[in-house]
Amino acid sequence: MLGGFCVTRDADSKASTRARLRLARASVDVPTRERAGSALRRTIGTWWEHASESRGRMDRGEAAVASFRSMPTEPPVDAVNAALYERGATVLLPVCEPDFRLRWARWTPTTPLVRSAVVPIDHPPGPTVDLAAVADGPGHQLDVGLLLIPALAVDESGQRLGQGGGYYDRFLARWRAHSRHGVLAAVVYDDEVLPAGSFDVLPHDQPVDLVFTPDRVLDLRDR
Repeated sequence: MLGGFCVTRDADSKASTRARLRLARASVDVPTRERAGSALRRTIGTWWEHASESRGRMDRGEAAVASFRSMPTEPPVDAVNAALYERGATVLLPVCEPDFRLRWARWTPTTPLVRSAVVPIDHPPGPTVDLAAVADGPGHQLDVGLLLIPALAVDESGQRLGQGGGYYDRFLARWRAHSRHGVLAAVVYDDEVLPAGSFDVLPHDQPVDLVFTPDRVLDLRDR
C-alpha cells in the first residue's frame, strides 16, 4: 500500500511521516479495506481464543477487550469487535472526555451509539469506567486481557505513531503504571510496520506488546 514510502529524519519527521501515511491510507479502496477487516477478524479472534485457553483467569464472559471504532481510513475493526463479543468477551470502547481523558464504556452489537461532545466520533452512552485506575466503581473488577489501539504505524521495536491527538499517550502512561494490565496491541496495515527508528520517539511514547495486521501477529514482548 505504501509503495515507495520514505521516512524523513528532520525536526518535522513525525509530522511528515504522519502526512505520508495518511495519504497512503486515503488511497486504499473499499474492497481492500473489506478484505483487511475480514482478515483482522480471523487474526485477532484466533489470538484471543488461544490466549483464553492458555490463561485460566481469562474466563469467557468476564474477560474484557478494550477496543476502538475505526475511522474511515483505518484498518477496520468493527467486525473484530463483533467477533470478540460473540466469543464471550466483554467489549469496551473509548469515550473521549475533556482535558484529553479517555474512559471506557461497554459495547454490544445492539448498543446505540451517541456522538461525542469533544471529538467527531461516536461512542456507547455509558456508564464509563477509568481502566487505568486501580479502582473505579464496578468496572475495577474487569479483567482487561487485551487493549487494542489505533495507530498510523508501528516500528519493529514496538514504538507506535499515533494521530497526534494526545488521548492515548496520556491514558497509556497511566495504564502502564499498574502492574496488572493486559496485552497492549496496535492495529495497522501490513506495510505500516516500519523498521526500528523510522520516526522520532518522545519520552512519553508508550511501546506496544503486539502488532496485529491483516496477515500476521508481531509479538514484540521479548525484544
